[in-house]
Amino acid sequence: MKNFLVALAGCCLLGLGAGCVQQISLAQVGSAVADLGIAATLNDAKLKDMARAMRVQGDAEARVAGADDAYTRRLAQIMARHTEVNGIPLNYKVYLTSEVNANASADGSVRVYSGLMDLMTDDEIRFVLGHEIGHVAHGDTMRAMRVAYIGSATRKGIGALSPTAQALSGSVLGDLLEATLNAQFSQSQESQADDYSMQFLKANGYNTQAAVTALRKLERLGGGGGGMLSSHPDSGKRAERMAQAIGTR
Repeated sequence: MKNFLVALAGCCLLGLGAGCVQQISLAQVGSAVADLGIAATLNDAKLKDMARAMRVQGDAEARVAGADDAYTRRLAQIMARHTEVNGIPLNYKVYLTSEVNANASADGSVRVYSGLMDLMTDDEIRFVLGHEIGHVAHGDTMRAMRVAYIGSATRKGIGALSPTAQALSGSVLGDLLEATLNAQFSQSQESQADDYSMQFLKANGYNTQAAVTALRKLERLGGGGGGMLSSHPDSGKRAERMAQAIGTR
């Protein structure tokens, strides 16, 4: 880790790399290395606090469906039985937007876009959310949060980051939220999240065919599906894999 941090500091000193676009002083490099050290060893509880703070800011900037909104009531009914994963409490909100998307963060916040709810049946929504929750269960979102934090520390160069969520500025939280939610998971991680969601459907007596039909709907959207399609593997191939898992083609 020491060598890794020194290498990053060297890149910033030379002005190399996408996140290091200007010269910085040796004092700033020393500060950046110290901050990166904090980021690399930050415990999960503090990362969850940061994720929670990011969500508060993200919710404030989005059009969130109210408690009495039809979307909120429908989502509450769909996921009423599913309030935690691996001891992490889950909380759900709907963003009122035509974009077809959903995501979950390390603190257990699950956000569903109304465009996705308009497109899908209840069990199809359960499959999509089961996939996103699977990333939380497997620690993928936590790792993405840690990488995003280290990336921010590198770019800022810094004394700008702090190991406490309360001390982070709005701009830093916004950067972390964007980087975390746009993280590209590996093919293995995505397949494991699909498998998690398939088991989620089976274990709770939901229609497993919904995994296939949900992915086929995303496939038909092509390039017009917004963030979900740009950050996930080919939906058609995923649909084929899920069809094989339940013995249908």
